[in-house]
Amino acid sequence: MFKKNMIRALFFAIAILLVGTFLDPYNQSQLSVALIIFIAVLSITLLTGASGQISLGQGALMAVGGYASALTILNFNLNLWLAIPIAVLVSALAGLLLGVTAARLSGPYLAGTTLVIALAIPSLANRFESVFAGEIGFSVDFGSSPAWLNKVIGDVPVEKWQLIVTVIFATIALFFALNILNTRTGRSWRALRDHDIAASLQGVNVGRSRIFIFMVTSAFAGMAGALYGLRGIVSPSVYAVSLSLSLLTAAILGGIRNISGAMIGSIIIVFLPDWIGAVTSRLSVPTRISDYLPALITGLLLVATVVLSPGGLSGSIHHKKHK
Repeated sequence: MFKKNMIRALFFAIAILLVGTFLDPYNQSQLSVALIIFIAVLSITLLTGASGQISLGQGALMAVGGYASALTILNFNLNLWLAIPIAVLVSALAGLLLGVTAARLSGPYLAGTTLVIALAIPSLANRFESVFAGEIGFSVDFGSSPAWLNKVIGDVPVEKWQLIVTVIFATIALFFALNILNTRTGRSWRALRDHDIAASLQGVNVGRSRIFIFMVTSAFAGMAGALYGLRGIVSPSVYAVSLSLSLLTAAILGGIRNISGAMIGSIIIVFLPDWIGAVTSRLSVPTRISDYLPALITGLLLVATVVLSPGGLSGSIHHKKHK
């Protein structure tokens, strides 16, 4: 299974890089954002889809990763290859603290708690402005490609370098997600999701498992948050509550219980505004209408998915294949 998952992850990386070669710089940048969102949505796939825990605050955990990486880069002059793993560890520790609380909560109480955390992040950044730079935030980026890579494949534009770095971390995240879901750990998580009392009778330590789940999924969110901040700035506005809701929307649209659904949902969330913009520009739709169409259509898609296909697009495809 380990070898099979490795092959899947490598195939994923090669496919994305091949697609990226046919895109212009703007769409390469958009594809990078989609991959970052994919990593974050994977945290929801594992947390909610696999284990049944509800979180409305994954954007806050992304902020933990973003600030951890930014502070590491700016204060210790470390490169992103060291800063991002540190951000993952810090986010996992944040998940440990959240998990200790979450182990005693479920359903709307857990959702409400995580939402409060998401709302508290901007306040903390402004309250401790000397540390977190308030609304101004920190300016960080992916930097430029190394000299050896430029010698091998020629000069690498910023957008392409961003895509390469993002693909590497997205592949790592995918590999770990596949191994979690297809092992005994994943089966115990699904047992908790389906019936925690039955899982307990089978020997699963419910409280300890929930804490571990939050640690793992927070690490995924922290990785995504660090990459998200490297797009230019780490500030409260970058990790707003709307980001958490967008992640949940992507997970539902694609299919909250499938890794393929995480990718489908991420692409929809990132590229849908561009697709709508292309159509409205050709039809000469007034700006006062076209500006609100992406949010409107996303909302309609979300409602249609919940009503007509609760398993998301990936769930519908899987159902049709097995008819």
